[in-house]
Amino acid sequence: MARAHIYLLVIAFLAAFPALARGEPPARVGRISFASGDLASHTPGQNEWSSAGVNYPVATGTSLWTEPDARAEIRIGPNTIAMTGGTELDFGRLTAQITQLNLPQGRIYLHVRQLDDAHTFEIAIPRGGVLLLQPGSYDIDAGSENQPARIAVFDGAARFAGNGSDTEIKPGDVAVLNGFNPVSASIERAVADAFVEWCRSRDYDEKRLAAPYLVSPDMTGYAELDANGRWDAAPGYGQVWYPNVPAGWAPYTDGHWVWIEPWGWTWIDDAPWGFAPSHYGRWAFVGERWCWVPGNFCRRRSMRQRWWAFSGDPVSGSTSPALLGRKSAGFRLPQAKSIGRAIAPTRAISVRSIAAVSQTSTRSRFRAAGGPRYRSPMRSSRTGVLPRLSHNMHSRAPLG
Repeated sequence: MARAHIYLLVIAFLAAFPALARGEPPARVGRISFASGDLASHTPGQNEWSSAGVNYPVATGTSLWTEPDARAEIRIGPNTIAMTGGTELDFGRLTAQITQLNLPQGRIYLHVRQLDDAHTFEIAIPRGGVLLLQPGSYDIDAGSENQPARIAVFDGAARFAGNGSDTEIKPGDVAVLNGFNPVSASIERAVADAFVEWCRSRDYDEKRLAAPYLVSPDMTGYAELDANGRWDAAPGYGQVWYPNVPAGWAPYTDGHWVWIEPWGWTWIDDAPWGFAPSHYGRWAFVGERWCWVPGNFCRRRSMRQRWWAFSGDPVSGSTSPALLGRKSAGFRLPQAKSIGRAIAPTRAISVRSIAAVSQTSTRSRFRAAGGPRYRSPMRSSRTGVLPRLSHNMHSRAPLG
């Protein structure tokens, strides 16, 4: 049964790619959290590979490639995936229920913190498919025609199935896979090498962080907040986060714009902590400085969170945020004292998507001084102003 399931996942993975460009914007988004050396990315809307770096988004349909001397790390909510040099990693499907990866060449290390009966985590390699059965840490080498594939389980449990082999891999073991038709598997003891030790050195202890208790652990980018700022209560906002920045700093000033399908113009923040505050929640000016307001805490927040992309021309300074995707657990926000202008999304969102949000959210009207009005699907009955992402962000004066 498990073998048939993994055979089908490989077929489903390959069939999914042609339809990616036709779907709605991805509801679950990861980020590149580390890059050393040359890292390239490719999305369904691109014909060529392009350079990528820290805080670039990763979603269904994204492919990543590291040059031989490069390394990269991707974080998706609480889960981490690291790539060694000469690795191609394709994200076939990334949703709240399913993570499907394709590893045609190279090697990855995974620390999976979140994996339960409602979620499946699958990796396709040339010799077959790997199904992760429990949270844990895993080291997967795709192998080649002349080199065996290797699936190491340091913590957790996994199963491999492919061309005559159906092998369960227990903690502390590594499955060494030789041949293609059939595939033969032998079990050895797993040994951590320099790459595994490097991956572990970049890990974090979730129990020592305040962020998972103040925002959903499903929110990509939360792990960087504690080391780069402080949490405090702000009147009217609840728990907010103040970044460790110099006096006079303002959001959306240190970074650059990149056109990334399917979102359009996307802000890539230079700060290692910049991903979550740039794309979730909102910024507010409190006590003569900027703070990030994440919204109400929900431990098992739906992955249909708000994702901010932008329309307009960042060069001319006319860029503004657009609400893409859906969310079923909205943020409850007080009246904002921040600057902004709300506009329509750059990408069409289906009537079904809008209707689904309407059933669980109260629509709020957002308006900036002199800006157009639109109806935003949020669980808030108060008026707010979205942050304007343009050159006048250097002004700290709130708009009425």
